[in-house]
Amino acid sequence: ADTALAERSAARWPPFGRLAVLRASSTSVDGALQFLAHARAAAPAAAAGAGAGAAAGAAAGAGAAAAAPEVRLLGPVPAAIARRAGRYYAQLLLESTERAALHRFIEAWLPAVETLARAARVRHALDIDPIDIG
Repeated sequence: ADTALAERSAARWPPFGRLAVLRASSTSVDGALQFLAHARAAAPAAAAGAGAGAAAGAAAGAGAAAAAPEVRLLGPVPAAIARRAGRYYAQLLLESTERAALHRFIEAWLPAVETLARAARVRHALDIDPIDIG
């Protein structure tokens, strides 16, 4: 148990951090991944640094964006079982050291995600504090 807690602490995973997962599915192979890549690009502030784990921003005030290194976007990646029932699945992980920062970020980001989903014709769901991220 101590080893598991130390690993979670180092990774900033619950109970030492907060997670959310944006899941998407599409009838095309690339549809879900492309939707999530666009959702990531629509984050309230531009990603800082390089790589899939680059920091994203959080909203501050009335639509203005501010850097918030405590909120990170990881992915998008295909789901552990990428194809089920004729649909392709992918996910984008959001992690934060603070629940309030994660919720502010999501509140500012979600309207753009909803617009993208309608345009891309994908199914999506946002899971706050997910039990499984597979």
